[in-house]
Amino acid sequence: MITLFGIIAPIFALIGLGAVAVRLKLLELPAIKGMNDFVFYLAMPCLLFRSVADAPPLRLLDVAGSFIVGAVLIFALAVLIARKLFGVRLANASVFALNSVFGNTVMLGIPIIDAAYGPTGVANLLAVVAFHSGLLLPLATVLIEADAADGRGPWAVVRATLPGLLRNPVVMTILCAFAWRATGLGFVTPATRFLALVGAAGPPLALFCLGATLPKPSSWTDMKDVAIASLFKLVAMPATVALFAHLAGVTGVAFAVVVLTAGLPTGANAFMLARRFGTLMEASASTVVVSTALSLVTLTVLLGWLG
Repeated sequence: MITLFGIIAPIFALIGLGAVAVRLKLLELPAIKGMNDFVFYLAMPCLLFRSVADAPPLRLLDVAGSFIVGAVLIFALAVLIARKLFGVRLANASVFALNSVFGNTVMLGIPIIDAAYGPTGVANLLAVVAFHSGLLLPLATVLIEADAADGRGPWAVVRATLPGLLRNPVVMTILCAFAWRATGLGFVTPATRFLALVGAAGPPLALFCLGATLPKPSSWTDMKDVAIASLFKLVAMPATVALFAHLAGVTGVAFAVVVLTAGLPTGANAFMLARRFGTLMEASASTVVVSTALSLVTLTVLLGWLG
């Protein structure tokens, strides 16, 4: 228990520090935005690019495959529940489903996996990150666009989603890293040092910025949606992924990483998508906040079980 506390406590302490800094106005909002942009557009891309390009063969079929199959299954189930039981439109159901499956794999996942399992764990995490944003965000976007298609064909809907995907630095960094990896060129020493230095700033600063920029719900009127989405994300998602990973023969650190990644709280990108389309914004913001708070307990339990 002391070991688990040593892994989780500093991570959530950094998140809390970011929240306190904003609350006490120790840092102005432009400063927070600047740090967040540095993390999102430079530090994390450097970390991801070097990690993907230098990683041993990534387990895309069993590790990433079991995660994606579990995520798509939970996504489909969440859409069905929202449509049939809540009686909402497809756009609302898609945002609810994204809240239920889209985890904070970069700003929270990388620091936790690195602290718990080191470089080997991060290498397995990258197999998931490579497809996480690149599949789930476009999937939800296509369904939202389809709900408001107004007679547009499927290709027009897909084309409408591409600009946002191409502007996502995480997705583009991973694509570029795979392309560089395919050349077999490697890195000269100065480039390696530069990527390492900038990338090392990413995880701790990301946690601070996460606390400082957590979306702030203005009301808590959608607690039914929030509770169900949080239950899906923190309980059903890791359980489902664990089942598929077991069936795929994933064991050891790889199994622990893919299950722990599935149990990460809802990522803020889900809220950003909801805000972009003006759909379920309050429920999405509340899900990010609630699932992040509850994950202090659920992630500790998962770490204890996974060893």
